[in-house]
Amino acid sequence: MYTIICCSVDPEAAAALERNVARTIGVPFEFIAFDNRSRGWGLCKVYNECAARARYDLLCFIHEDVRFLTEGWGGKLAPQLRAPETGVVGFAGSVLKLRRMTGWDTCGRDVRANYVQHMRGRRHPRRIGPPDADYSPVVTLDGLCLLTRREVWRQSPFDERTFPGFHCYDLDFSLAAAVRHTNYVCRTVLVEHFSEGSFSRAWVEGMEALHTKWASHLPMCAEPLTEAELARYDRLGEGYFIRFMWQKGCFDVRGFRDAMRYLVRRPETGMAWSLLPKYVKYKLRTLLRKCRSDKR
Repeated sequence: MYTIICCSVDPEAAAALERNVARTIGVPFEFIAFDNRSRGWGLCKVYNECAARARYDLLCFIHEDVRFLTEGWGGKLAPQLRAPETGVVGFAGSVLKLRRMTGWDTCGRDVRANYVQHMRGRRHPRRIGPPDADYSPVVTLDGLCLLTRREVWRQSPFDERTFPGFHCYDLDFSLAAAVRHTNYVCRTVLVEHFSEGSFSRAWVEGMEALHTKWASHLPMCAEPLTEAELARYDRLGEGYFIRFMWQKGCFDVRGFRDAMRYLVRRPETGMAWSLLPKYVKYKLRTLLRKCRSDKR
C-alpha cells in the first residue's frame, strides 16, 4: 500500500524510523532508505529515483528524524490520499503563498499544522487550524513528511534542475500539485519532528529560485481572500520574514535597515514597531551563541 522514501545520512536514524513505521502504520509497506552519505545527491534527485522504483501506489517522502505517534496511520490516511481531488498531504502548511519572499508560511495566521516540533531542547506541540476539520486545505507544505499518490508525483516530479540541493523542493512540489489538486494538512495523524531545519544562504537562493519560477502564478490561495485581506497578509508577511531571518541568525539576508524601511512605510502596523526590540534580542542571542562556539 505505501512506499516510505527516506534520504538518509544516518543509518541508525533510518533504521529507527523504519521500526517506528512498522510499529504504527498498520498496513503493508516497503521502506526505501537511500544512503546518501557518499553520493551527496540533492533531495529532488533522491526522491525521484526512489519513487520511480516504488512498488506501491501511495508514496511517503519523509525525513529520517520524523516519527509517527498515531497508531494505524496508514489506514487513516489512505481514503483521503486516494480521493481524486487530493494532491499532497502533510502536517504543516499554509493557505497562502505571496509574491513576496516568505517561507512555507506567511505570518503565522495562515498556518495549518498538526505536529510536535523539537526546538532548543523542548517539545512544542503545534495544532493550528479549524478544530472541526480532519483535513485543512493548504497551498504549500513543509517537507518533513509529504504523502501523495504515484500519479500525482508522475504529473509533477520533484524539480531536480531548479532545486539541486536540499531546500525549497517541498514548496515547489506542493505548489505544482496545487495547480491541479487540493493539498491538505492532516489533523487525524500526529507526527514528531526532531530537528529545527537549517537556514542559510543556500536556503535564500532556493527561495529566490522558487519565486522566480512561480512568479506568474503567485499569489496562490487555498481559500477565497479579498484584495484587502491579501494586502494585509502582504504587510504582515514582510515584517514576519524580517523577524524570521533574525531568529535564524541570517542578518545578512534581512538587516536593521530593512526593518527601518518597513517601519517608515508601515508605521501603522504593530509588527513594524515590534521589530526594534526583536532585533536587539536576536542579535544578542546570535552573538552569545558565537561566543560559546568560539570557546569550544
